[in-house]
Amino acid sequence: MSDLPTDISRIDTSLSVRPAHYALLLLMGILWGLALSLAKIGVQAGGHPVGMALWQVCTSTTLLLGLLLLQSKRPVIRADVARFGLICGSCGVAFPAIALFWCALYLPAGVVAIAFASMPLFTYLLAVLLKIERAQRRRLAGVVIGLMAMALLVLPQSALPAPGLAPWVLLALVASISMSLENSYAGGYRPPAVGSLELSFARQGTAVLLLLPLALTSGTTLPLFESWGTAQYAATGNGLLSGIAFTTLLYVIKSAGPVFASQTAYVITLAGVAWGMIIFAETHSIYIWLALVLTLTGIGMVRPQKPSSRLAAT
Repeated sequence: MSDLPTDISRIDTSLSVRPAHYALLLLMGILWGLALSLAKIGVQAGGHPVGMALWQVCTSTTLLLGLLLLQSKRPVIRADVARFGLICGSCGVAFPAIALFWCALYLPAGVVAIAFASMPLFTYLLAVLLKIERAQRRRLAGVVIGLMAMALLVLPQSALPAPGLAPWVLLALVASISMSLENSYAGGYRPPAVGSLELSFARQGTAVLLLLPLALTSGTTLPLFESWGTAQYAATGNGLLSGIAFTTLLYVIKSAGPVFASQTAYVITLAGVAWGMIIFAETHSIYIWLALVLTLTGIGMVRPQKPSSRLAAT
């Protein structure tokens, strides 16, 4: 889920939406929602969150490199791109990936999906506080509704399936705030004349460099050349699904526009809850269902009705 592009609300396009785009929107949401359940499968099989995060990011980075080579492009080596990769790779990829796997170990996949779905809410709130965007009553009301949804996840004692799980929901929310910081930075400091694919590779590649020493020093790397188990397959599937979904999203942004593409947040959240019910037979309290409804409502109110007039390269 942290592979979502950071600037889709700032790309100006007037391209039309075709029926195929709706199918791609559904595909992206289903793939990203399934990736959340694969994260849970991997850590339940014994994979350490740090090692799983490294494996997942290596997989998606390899996929992005392959796409660059297929398009006869190469990674951009430049100081501003390196700075962009460091900030976005740490705030938007490395830390959220570790948090995702830690949260997936303890929380239902559906709860993780709802908590991570708060990212657009925090992004807009930070954009207002940093004076990147103007405050609008409708969108600020959406933030308040979203915060009410998050409160329903942690405050009622019977909301979660077991006592003592609230701190893991808070970790997921901290990860969402971290991704929101990345969004705010990327929206204002995107390196000029560099495409999204090259920036995505810089972002993911830097995350690999950050996670590798952490995994090596903690001894949590997954063995690559030994017989693979559930953890390796789950982490590989997670990285591939995220990479395919992200690549599809880039195409939808370019061909159908960012406002249409941003609606994938709804599908990801619903798919994440649905996959958790299908794979793990998860059941949720009334508080979780109310949080889901409020989260989707908040996202709908925060989402911009029109893209900004500023043009970002795709």
